[in-house]
Amino acid sequence: MADNLKQVIINVSAKDFIVKCSEEFADFLEDDIAIISNGTKKIELKSFVDAFVKKSYEIYILERELKKLIKAINEELPAK
Repeated sequence: MADNLKQVIINVSAKDFIVKCSEEFADFLEDDIAIISNGTKKIELKSFVDAFVKKSYEIYILERELKKLIKAINEELPAK
């Protein structure tokens, strides 16, 4: 394993998936897994899909808000 990478095991429907990521993101991911799995570190497929859709929707909303913010900033900048 490369320097500064951490392995996170995600167990979905009794199958382990290994993700290698930065230690900082691994800590975040492990916290999220704990929330989704109610602390068991085992996620049922339905819960996994529900979490995926929820995260996708959150990203969609963030991207939409970011685009609005960029547009507002560009409109405030003086024209060149």
